[in-house]
Amino acid sequence: MLSNMLSEYIGKQVTIFAEGELGGFQGTVAAVEDNWLKIGEKKAWRLVNADMITQIHIKKGI
Repeated sequence: MLSNMLSEYIGKQVTIFAEGELGGFQGTVAAVEDNWLKIGEKKAWRLVNADMITQIHIKKGI
């Protein structure tokens, strides 16, 4: 269910808060597959297990 919802935000800037992280991290959603998100950061890619996400902040487009 989460992957279906997140697929519409591919290419959008997001802030993700996950269990075990002290703060959130920002990046662009590049892909959503099964239960994993591929997030593009400035100089790296981050693969995030959706089960560990507690909150996602998505900025509205103007």
